[in-house]
Amino acid sequence: MKRVLLIANKNWEVEPILSALLNYKIRPIELPNPCHLNYPWTFLQGSPQPRAIWDSFADVTIELWCVQDIMDKNWNSSSSQGKNECLPRVINYRKENPDLVIALGTSGYGSEVENNNGCVVLGSNIFIHNFHPNGENPNSSWDDLNNFEKLLSSTIDSSFFNLLDSTIRSSIEQRLLKPFLNPSNVIQVLSEKEFLGLSTVNITDYADYKSADQIGMKAIADAGISLKIGSVETTHGVIRLQSNAPFVFISGITDRAGHFDDDVNGTDTKGNKKTESQNYSASYNIGVCLAWLIPQIATFIKT
Repeated sequence: MKRVLLIANKNWEVEPILSALLNYKIRPIELPNPCHLNYPWTFLQGSPQPRAIWDSFADVTIELWCVQDIMDKNWNSSSSQGKNECLPRVINYRKENPDLVIALGTSGYGSEVENNNGCVVLGSNIFIHNFHPNGENPNSSWDDLNNFEKLLSSTIDSSFFNLLDSTIRSSIEQRLLKPFLNPSNVIQVLSEKEFLGLSTVNITDYADYKSADQIGMKAIADAGISLKIGSVETTHGVIRLQSNAPFVFISGITDRAGHFDDDVNGTDTKGNKKTESQNYSASYNIGVCLAWLIPQIATFIKT
């Protein structure tokens, strides 16, 4: 049995993802209902249970997980250290090791001027930057000298990214939502094996986002890495380190690097804060992309 793990970060991200996956007008006919569905979530915090399982693809099982669901409640839900300690519960849920791990989550885009808000980015490379390298954050003091501050490439075959052919891409893009704040002129799927995901870890205070993007991007430049930064967030890298399986990230873009307050925490003309709608649209768009990719992944992973 081949095993595919789809691992989202926060519960407010996995809910919109599931909304798209369960909507028969959004998903293709090739994607059935899950065989096992924990929706709504009724388990206690820290329970090692997936949100959904698809066992209807011959010899392939696909599991959707949420990191926040499985974290012990004593951890801050944004703690990289807590995520790293609790994520083995996902890996160990079945006896089979994963054959593919896909990290899911909202993120910024690695440019202060290029606007891709509302787009979905797929890539495979990761760079983990420690925002508090001296353990300054008591809620998250994780460190990994062997894997931080360096390029972590994936063994995923480049043919994975060919799954997004013109027909699939068109089917996805006509269903994507436009975010409320500073949307991109074109809401589309951006997919390259070489796209780099920056994960800045040990951040539990959202105020750190004012400088975290630029500091992490500088760390990439200082390391001599010139790959296009397609995703800037906190958790893809934590997920990446849980397994040696081929790895891909799928990011729903909410903001430009350095513009978190403008693009995520901004307000409409009446002064209404639009954070939730901005995050919902980006998360939902991940679900739309997944809905059309899952049947293709099931075939891909068998080969």
